[in-house]
Amino acid sequence: MNFFISDRLSIDIGASVVSPETRIRRRAVGAPGGTTEIDMVPITGIVQFHLMPNGIIDPYIGGGAAYVLFEDAENIGLDDLDRIDLKDDVGFVVNAGVGIRLGSRFGIVLDGKYVPIEADATAINLGDTEENDTRVDISPIIISAGLQLRF
Repeated sequence: MNFFISDRLSIDIGASVVSPETRIRRRAVGAPGGTTEIDMVPITGIVQFHLMPNGIIDPYIGGGAAYVLFEDAENIGLDDLDRIDLKDDVGFVVNAGVGIRLGSRFGIVLDGKYVPIEADATAINLGDTEENDTRVDISPIIISAGLQLRF
């Protein structure tokens, strides 16, 4: 949802579900790797600056905060690794996009968000009582398109 507080400034609040395929690599040379999907939900609050708010084409840029919810990564494809637990994290979000007006009340929006975060992760090994903690760099780029209705 996008709320305009002036002609050029708006506040965008949103959430999206992202399930990228992720490669798991081990540090040892020649060690087997695996793949899995990491389900995450970035919840974002962004202040946007609109360059041409009353034009047919309205490009905008923005920045704000993101809170990212993670689900555990399972079915990794490695015999000795059961799952990876990722802790929810808070980070910065950078945003850019364009709104294209199709009439007085309707339009389409193309939007991109970049959310660089470092999440804490714990690898759970099968049959092992020891857990391995690490930091994971995750930098999703979220591209979306939607319909716009002005009230």
